Amino acid sequence: MPRTTVGSLLDRQQNLVAQRNEAEAEIARLEREEAFLSRQVREATEQVRYYEGLLVNLKRDWGRRGTLAELIRRLG
Repeated sequence: MPRTTVGSLLDRQQNLVAQRNEAEAEIARLEREEAFLSRQVREATEQVRYYEGLLVNLKRDWGRRGTLAELIRRLG
């Protein structure tokens, strides 16, 4: 059975510390990515609400009798 030396224990400790640092850096990167994607989803949801509101207005206005000029003015 090979003996464990102080040098090999120090190497193993340094290796584990390096791996932990890499893992913590990856966690930080993933948290930033999660925050970015959450903002993207929130903005997309707001855009969908905005365009759904426009669609409701368009359907309402389209059903009204009026001149073409009035309809175009409302759409603009």
